[in-house]
Amino acid sequence: MSAAPSPLSEQQRLALEGNLRRFVIFRLFYSARFYYPVFTILFLDYGLTLAQFALLNLAWALAIVVAEVPSGALADIVGRRRLVIFAALMMVLEMSLLAFVPLGASSLLFGVFLLNRVISGLSEAAASGADEALAYDSLKALGREDDWSRLLEKTSRVVSIGFFFTMISGAFVYDHALLTRVLALFDPDWQIARETAIRLPIVLTLLSSLVVLATALGMREIPGAHPPLAAAAGSRLAALAEAARQVLGAARWTFAHRFVLFVILAALALDSVARQFVVLASEYYRLIDIPVSWFGFIGAGMSLFGIVTARVSRHLVHARSPAFNFAVLCALLLGSLLGLALAIPFGGLLFAVGAFAVMGMVQFQASYYLNRAVDSSLRATVLSFKGLALNLGLGLASALYTALVAALRNASGDVEQDALFIDALAWFPAYLLVLLGIIAALARRERRIWTYG
Repeated sequence: MSAAPSPLSEQQRLALEGNLRRFVIFRLFYSARFYYPVFTILFLDYGLTLAQFALLNLAWALAIVVAEVPSGALADIVGRRRLVIFAALMMVLEMSLLAFVPLGASSLLFGVFLLNRVISGLSEAAASGADEALAYDSLKALGREDDWSRLLEKTSRVVSIGFFFTMISGAFVYDHALLTRVLALFDPDWQIARETAIRLPIVLTLLSSLVVLATALGMREIPGAHPPLAAAAGSRLAALAEAARQVLGAARWTFAHRFVLFVILAALALDSVARQFVVLASEYYRLIDIPVSWFGFIGAGMSLFGIVTARVSRHLVHARSPAFNFAVLCALLLGSLLGLALAIPFGGLLFAVGAFAVMGMVQFQASYYLNRAVDSSLRATVLSFKGLALNLGLGLASALYTALVAALRNASGDVEQDALFIDALAWFPAYLLVLLGIIAALARRERRIWTYG
């Protein structure tokens, strides 16, 4: 039997309370990517081609997949604060590269963007799980584990509001003509070059990254937590060997605790389908006759809707069983996909809201259940398993979608792009049902997982 933890001093308690505040601030500014509303066109305006853009996205995804689990294991071994600081430093570096690289097509430009995408993937992987594990263990040390859902809801609300303003302001500063007109209202002599406007969303994100770094540096490790290699962090070989053992141990633990395993699988199934639609959302909006000028406002509105989904999710995890909540999410997503396939002009936007809502609710509920079920020594590693599963799920869905579109084009011959898009969208409900069928088949003898919690 382990010894009871020592009482916390007032200084330690204040440090842990500070971790909770900094967790919210870290999530807010880490997600404040002002270039998101103009993501694709910004890359192209820098001087890249569409083919290069696709390669860069692939490099980013691969970097996350490769680093996701090892970074989670290292967080459990050398300390969560170290990984959060590393993630912040990588964010500063990735944005600095884009803020100062010369514009115009060149091998240098592609090389810098490739380095940016790899560093961005490493940052995402390092932050994934480490910040969450540090926040949950801070609550646990304070004896306030039951406040985890409240902290998740608060974080979702703050991030949603922040993302709303990020989307609006990012699109605004990138619109050179609009920005010039607004500046002229203050002084007709104020001018801004188009090349400068292209960089503004990047510069704003770079400023956000500096706040992220300052926030990460202010975090503190849990009192009494002494990671095995914290004193020998310079021993890279020892750290890597311990990380491998940590990953294998966490994998065995996860497979032995079926509830945790099925939470991850359920999140994979629901998130992969919902996220695949979200990736295609702008094309869907155009198809249902929504003006392009509305896209940024729609994205901002979807982010604000996250406040509602967080409140609903908090109620569900406390009032209902995991089985009931899983059924609700399945029904919501299936109904949304069936409605989306109808491609109703303007009205289809209501069904798109359902897909966005499922993404947010899956993240909230998976985080709640996993943190409550996983031992502290394995927390960041198991959370990284969830991150890896979601990325692999999206990768599988994207690959299948690409193959589906190619098959439909071959079968239909010379068909319009819009008709092809709708035909492919009609297969989404079937794909979701296949995934849910696999989960149901795996879980049929594990009845207790449906009543956990």
